[in-house]
Amino acid sequence: MPPSQKTREWRISISEQEFLISTDLNSISHDFVNNAYGSDDMYWAKAMPTAILRNILSNSLVLGVYAVQFPSPKTAEEPSSPETPSPTLEDPSFYFSDEFQGTGAGAEKLEQVGFARFITDHVTVYYLTDVYVEPESRGKGLGKWLISCCREILDSKPHLMRAMLMASPGDGKEFYEENLGMRDMQEEAAEGHVLAMTRRRNQ
Repeated sequence: MPPSQKTREWRISISEQEFLISTDLNSISHDFVNNAYGSDDMYWAKAMPTAILRNILSNSLVLGVYAVQFPSPKTAEEPSSPETPSPTLEDPSFYFSDEFQGTGAGAEKLEQVGFARFITDHVTVYYLTDVYVEPESRGKGLGKWLISCCREILDSKPHLMRAMLMASPGDGKEFYEENLGMRDMQEEAAEGHVLAMTRRRNQ
């Protein structure tokens, strides 16, 4: 991510576990990303040499998803501060509220559990790819939360010309239509507005 781009963070608590989404590249685990690339879940990707992977990530906007592990609780002799209720996935106001954006990891330990990557010029064009949550962390709503953070980024760009992604037909298409406001490009093609073209990598 270019130095001029400010790091963004979001936090949420699910079943007493706090999760963080951050665009800070320093928190990304290259091993986690490469293991994901090499898994059957990301059939479109493959594991990369370290230098190549570093180049890919440094030239992208990456949203890392982390389980937050806190230091040991304070002893009984130490004063404690009142607890602040945490937002939940059922509270839609959380997703776009600055009130719950984090301010940094501090003494926390972050365990990466997912990520998403934008290929972008950070102004006009955003291509979303590599959306992934590890199998052990699925079923908690993290994927939907991750996409809501992606949508917040897109909605904050006044000069955005086009956002794109590739999704599987059926459930994938419906998911991104509902949660990211995406539209099938074939519909635009049918209207005569655009023709989508592509070239796949050599097999």
